[in-house]
Amino acid sequence: MNLTLIPHQPKIARILASVLLFLTGLVACSGSEDTSTPAAATGTPAAAEALGERLFLDTRFAQTFKVFVDNGGTVNDPKVSDAVTDPLETLGAPIDPGPFKGMSINCRACHLVDDVLTSSGGGMRTYADFARRSPIPARADGKTHAPRNSPPLVNSTMERPGGVLFHFDAEFNSMEDLIAATFTGRNFGWLPGERARAIQHIARVVRGDDGSFDLTDTGLSYRIVFTGTDPSIPDEPSLPAKFRAFVGSDSDQEIFDAVVRMVAAYVNGLLFSQTEES
Repeated sequence: MNLTLIPHQPKIARILASVLLFLTGLVACSGSEDTSTPAAATGTPAAAEALGERLFLDTRFAQTFKVFVDNGGTVNDPKVSDAVTDPLETLGAPIDPGPFKGMSINCRACHLVDDVLTSSGGGMRTYADFARRSPIPARADGKTHAPRNSPPLVNSTMERPGGVLFHFDAEFNSMEDLIAATFTGRNFGWLPGERARAIQHIARVVRGDDGSFDLTDTGLSYRIVFTGTDPSIPDEPSLPAKFRAFVGSDSDQEIFDAVVRMVAAYVNGLLFSQTEES
């Protein structure tokens, strides 16, 4: 069995490439009648993974960013300096600058891939970090690190005979629960008792996003992409119905739940490529 990590690249880029191939096929076969259901009507599973990756990379869901917005900052300006992301902590000397220097923490800050591949002391990771224990944003409780480091995410959600367990101490048995707890917990700077505030903030970011800060380069706002049916969305990146959300009218909790589902879809797709040896 040859296990090779699928090379990291924004999934939306791969989807858009598929769109071009699809359109090329339409031109070549223009003489035949297409009776299939348009992708925009049903959506494509890969679109959920692509949006999940974008949310995974978004640096605006942390408590630090809420403070910035509360003090007059704008939702679409991610430049919020947070010491936890300025250098990247390792077992040796920190890597400075870190990949998210000048921004607040996100999922990717602790689940790295090729972000510091060429940096001294860096290298490739399978969605894990370089620290003994993952650093967390500073708050009044004085805590600076999580109880553990970040385990690899690749292959983490594969079915197992005894069921899946996440974190080395089996803290979670559901990827959705893990993601929800991370977004609203101490890793993102939220103290116990601040869960509702965290959900409200995340919903505010999703509602206010205009697409200008998108590390996967779609250029579309969350409000548009989450509908799955907006005319400006190419067919292939259209979300399946079960992942869609109405950002303008949904409650904070409904928007938060949609975000969690999307990130879970992305993590579920992080798998090693498996091929039999010849």
